[in-house]
Amino acid sequence: MGARAGTLMLGAGVLFLAAPGARAAQYPGWGDTGWVYASKRECCSAAIDLAASYSAAACTNVGGVPSAFRGAAQRGTCSAEWTQDEEGSLLYRCRGEASVWCR
Repeated sequence: MGARAGTLMLGAGVLFLAAPGARAAQYPGWGDTGWVYASKRECCSAAIDLAASYSAAACTNVGGVPSAFRGAAQRGTCSAEWTQDEEGSLLYRCRGEASVWCR
């Protein structure tokens, strides 16, 4: 077997090994809490949890298996608005975005 044939076989082996990893994907999800009486932190956590839930559902819908969504490193992003009711109590509306890994 010549050097070129060996290189081609090595290249094919690398492609074969990389193929299973190529199937993993992330499906973005979005969550909106609406106006709630909660702290900003609670509101954002709820919005991100909703987004992660929708992301996991999208993964399942295409026949995948969503990975666990845990830890601060895997959290999503959140934007929050606030307003006050007639008595001056704060209400927050949070929109979250998150993506879970799908295999």
